[in-house]
Formats: sequence, structure tokens, C-alpha cells
Amino acid sequence: MNGYKSIAILLMLLLSATSWAGRIEKGYKALHVYDYFTAKKHFTKALKYNESPGAQGLAIIYYRDDNPFHSYDSALVYIERSIATFDMVKERKKLKYAKFGFTKDSLYAIRQDISTHFYKEAFETHSVLTLTQFIERHPWAQEVDEATQLRDSLAFFNAVEVNTSIAFKGFMDLYPNSQYYELARDNYYDVQFLESTTDGSISSFLQFIEENPSSPLRPEAEKKIFELATAENTSEVYEEFIRDYPDNPHVDKAWWRWYQLELSDYSTDVISFFLDSTEIPYQDELLEDRSLFDVMLLPFGKEGKFGYMRNTGRVQIAAEYDYGSFFQEGLAIVAKDEKFGFVNKRGGLQIPCQFESASDFVNGLSIVEKNGRFGMIDRNGAFVFKPMYEDLGLLSEGLSYAMVAERYGYYNLSGEMAIPHLFDDAYDFKDGVAKVEIGGNQGYIDTSGSFIIPAVHESIDWYQDTLLVFSDEGLYGIMNAQAQIFVEPQFEWINPLREGLAVAEIDDRVVYLDSVGTIVIDNGFEVYPNYQLKGEFRDGVAVIKKKDAYGRIDKQGKIITDAKFENLGIGKNVFPGKKEDQWGLFNEKGKTIVSVQYDGIFTVPNGSFIVNINDTLGVIDEVGNELVPRAFESIESIKDDLFLVGANGLYGVYRNEELIVPVKYNQIGLFSEDYLFLNKEGSLAYYDLENGKLVEVKE
Repeated sequence: MNGYKSIAILLMLLLSATSWAGRIEKGYKALHVYDYFTAKKHFTKALKYNESPGAQGLAIIYYRDDNPFHSYDSALVYIERSIATFDMVKERKKLKYAKFGFTKDSLYAIRQDISTHFYKEAFETHSVLTLTQFIERHPWAQEVDEATQLRDSLAFFNAVEVNTSIAFKGFMDLYPNSQYYELARDNYYDVQFLESTTDGSISSFLQFIEENPSSPLRPEAEKKIFELATAENTSEVYEEFIRDYPDNPHVDKAWWRWYQLELSDYSTDVISFFLDSTEIPYQDELLEDRSLFDVMLLPFGKEGKFGYMRNTGRVQIAAEYDYGSFFQEGLAIVAKDEKFGFVNKRGGLQIPCQFESASDFVNGLSIVEKNGRFGMIDRNGAFVFKPMYEDLGLLSEGLSYAMVAERYGYYNLSGEMAIPHLFDDAYDFKDGVAKVEIGGNQGYIDTSGSFIIPAVHESIDWYQDTLLVFSDEGLYGIMNAQAQIFVEPQFEWINPLREGLAVAEIDDRVVYLDSVGTIVIDNGFEVYPNYQLKGEFRDGVAVIKKKDAYGRIDKQGKIITDAKFENLGIGKNVFPGKKEDQWGLFNEKGKTIVSVQYDGIFTVPNGSFIVNINDTLGVIDEVGNELVPRAFESIESIKDDLFLVGANGLYGVYRNEELIVPVKYNQIGLFSEDYLFLNKEGSLAYYDLENGKLVEVKE
């Protein structure tokens, strides 16, 4: 027998009774001695006049499992009948029968015991149906909350197992107050979304929106439409998206990406074109882009951080970056926490700092590094090539070389492999061909990847537009673009053609070849250090060495400056020459213009000369006038008449015999055609070459 706590208490009350009278009393007396037949007879007859206590007695009989009348269903029926009619019992009878345990509390207790039994049965079946039946049949039971939680859990995970929108919707309809309702609702929307868009097509997402306009996954569907419609990431698809889906919330993004892609041709015309379209939602940004287009922004440093200022010194972008490069195509590389991104001239971080390295934008593209691999992005930060390559080149003639597993191939602008990874090394395409290397040999391929010149030579380079220089076993020859050999490999060296002639070396002689590789000057000129540079024709003149002395020839091989120098430098009408171990300046006839007095003279492209005595450098013009005092440890021609001078580890700049930048900077360089950058202990300033003034940040 199971324990019957409430009923046991009732029987104890019966034992304490001193009078046994009437059917109720007789029924409890028979029940006390387990005479269930007699008890049932008395309680049944008592139902007519004492329904509530009689039904209580019958409920006890049917509840107990030690008699042939045992039935929990009947017990429940009679205890409910007893409770339902309790208030109809006269008060004197309630008092009279209370000594037998006939109270409303005892009736509730008996009903709870019966319900507990039914809960145990329902729990053991672990069935949504039986638990639901228990909840509906026993709303008063202490176990209703527990049963409800268990029922809801079972029902929810049944829906999860089926995993259809119908299953989740059914759960939501049946159990709107369940603790799993919100989770079921989320799953319903997710599964409904997946069911409606199984094929992943734009039309399926459009249909989903039409059929479920209030779905919380509508934004996801709209995003998918945008991504699919613009997957090619071209100006054309963004323009079409704006036209075809005007109500899509990503139209603004499409405008912006279209604008940025068009800026690969970085010009004010592009900005004006978009400004003329009144529909673009970025009018303010574009107006600012146009106003800043020609504004020079200069990086500056402050407390170890970089920002950007105008050429007036006014701060345009606050100093908040760990690094800042110069602006290229309206974007500059910046760094935070050792990651690189790009900032625009308005100061917006256009591409977040997320890369390990980055290159300046060229024609709207930048090579970036992520997780040790290289990829290529556009101005929107979208990957044109995913970061998966060991090496990557910028596009040249529509193709970019890339390395995977130490082999190079080529990809087009769509990121599709155009030429397989077959090469040990690869170069940019130019005029429809690119040099490649396989197994230590070089050749040329066309844009389809076909060899126009097989990779069978040690080296190969262009001699002129239609001929190439190649080498085998250390000797050089000449072939045409169809790999037909014009000149057998017999030279120790051949330079590219310059001014119609090419300097070459054969049998320890320096000779000159014409446009088809025929020796046209062979006058016994000797090989000397750096003949590949000084021996080339410049302005119709080349330096030669004969009988251990240096002279100069014209393009017919005629001596125009006698070979009587210990060494010569480059120059046309005036050139450096060395005699008696000292250098001076001479004219084309070899007449002295500036007497030999220097340890060295180096020709500067603008026609002046850097001179050296005892490791002290200066600059003179072609008649010996001093342009820069001979007082420096180093001098470098920056451009035209600008000279970078250095002493004691510090640098300054001379221009037209004037020290325009004092020698006090750690580093100086050409920032642009109009500005020098000046670095002093990490602090950046600039010199405005056009206006002749120093530019520093204004606090």
C-alpha cells in the first residue's frame, strides 16, 4: 500500500469517536475495520440525504488499493462531488461529522493526494498528452506548475525535432503563456525564413517579404537581396540595385559603394557627377569631399600620436593614430594597436584598422595583409581578392600575380584565376606580356598564360620594342618576340638599347650594338668598372677607356674627348675628370674649366656638381661657383636646385645658394612637389617650397 497521509489522519479521527450512529457513522465504523462492503453500502445509501460526507467516504474507499473497489478515477469523482456539495451541509451536521474528519480542508487534502497519484502516472508516461490531461483535470493540484513546465518542455523539444514553421506555430498557439513561447517564436521566424528562401534566390527573398512583411527577419531578407544583387561589386550592379529596389534600406549603402568605386578614377568630375544626382543621400559628405579635393593635408605628431593638418597649420584630423601616411587618392593609411586602416580627408575612418599591413591606393585598389596572407580591397574595404596569398601584385592590364604554395599565377579583377599557379616567380603585364620564371629559367607569357617565349633561358629582358636580350650559361644574345635568335649568346653583357645604341661586353672589350644587335662600334675599348652606366650614350656622348685612360666618344665611335684622363664622370658639355689623382671640370675638348683639386666630383642631374675634399662636401656649378659651402658630411640632390645637406647626424636644405631649412632635423624628405617634410625627434613639420615658409601645427 502507498502512504495515504490525509486519509490516515482521517482514520485516526474516526478512532477517537465515541458514538457510532446513523449511516455515516456506520460507514466509518465499517471502514475502520476494513469492512469495505458494509462501508460502501452505508456511504452509498447516505448519498441521498448526506451527499457530501457520503461521497467523502466513498472517495476514501475507492482511493485505497486494499479492496476490490479500488479506482482512482472513482475516488476523484466522489471527492469532487463531496467538495461540490460541502456548502449544502447544514452547520450542525458539519459540526457533528467533523469528529470523523469531515472538514473542507480534509476534503482538499484527500483530493490533493488523489491528484498526486495522477501526476505520478502522467510524469512516468512523459507524454505531452497525459500531462495536458492532468493539468486540465487537476487545475487545483500542487503539481500543476511542475507539470506545465514539463509539458511545455516536451512540447517545445518535439517542435524542435520536427523543426518546421508549422510545428513552432502550433506550439505558440497551444501554449501562449509558456516560458518557451519567445524561444519558439524566434525559431518559428528562423525556420519560416529558411523554408521560404531555400534556393537562396533574390525572388525567394522578395516573396518572403511580400508574404511576411512584419517578420523580424525582413531586414535579413532585405540584406540578402542587397548582397545577391551587388555580388559582382561593380558600379553597374550598384546603379541597377538603386533603380530596381528603391525601397530597400540598403539603397544608401549602394549609393556610397557606387560612389567609392567610381572614385578609382580620382577626380572632381566624379564627385560633381554624383552631386548632380539629387537622389544620393550623402550630399554633405560629397560637398566636403569636393572642397577638400585639392587641399593638402600634412601628417603631424603630438604626444606620440598622428593626425593631419592643413598647410596653414590648422588641425583637420585630430592626432589619435599610432601612424599616419600621406594621402593618396583621398585616403591615407593610419594605424591603431598595430593594425592598419584608411582615413578620408573628412576625418572619417573609411576602412577600419584591421590589417597587418597595407599599401597606398592605386586606381582604387590597395594590397592588404591579414593573418599573414595578402589580399586586395577596394575603397569600400570589400575584398577584390580574399587574403589568402603569400604574395600579391596590383592589377596590371587587368591581371594581378599571386602566390599560393610558393607558386605564382594570375587573377582577373573579379578574383577569378586567369592563369594557373605554375611559376616560381612572376611580374606585371606590360603591353600584353609578362615575364615569368620556372626552374631558374625565364620566359614571357601572354594574358591567356601561353608562352610566347618559352622559359628555357637563364634571363630575358627587353632590348627594344621587338627584340629581347637573353642569357645562357653566362653569355648574352638577342632574339625576337617569336623566340627566333638574331644574335647567338656570345657577349658577357648587353645593355638595353639607348639612343639607338647599346653598350655590350665581348672578349674583354666594350662594344656598341645597333637596333638589331649588330656590332657597329668596336674600337678596342677596354672594360672598366661601371661601364654599364657611364658607357651608355647620354645626349650623344659615352665614356670609354682605351690604353688604360678614359675619354669620350660620339655615336659614330669618334673620339671627341681624348683618352688622357685617369677617370671620367657623366656630362655633356662639362664633365668631371680625374688627373694626377685629383678631380676637376673639363669641356668636351678636354680643356680645364675648374682646376683639379677635389678628391671626388659627382654629377647632379640639374647640371651642377657635388665636390669632395677630405670627406667634406659642397656643391659647385659648371664654372666652379660655390652653390653649397663645402662644409658637410653628406649632400644629396633632392630635385632641381634642392640639396639635402647633413652634418653630425642632422640635416638641412639648400636652395639657390640659400640655406632654406636649418641643419637641425633628424630626417628630411620630399613630401610632394611643393613640400618637404621635416622630422625633429618624432615631431613633423613641413617646408612650403612655393611660398618659402615653415608649416607647423597650430595648437
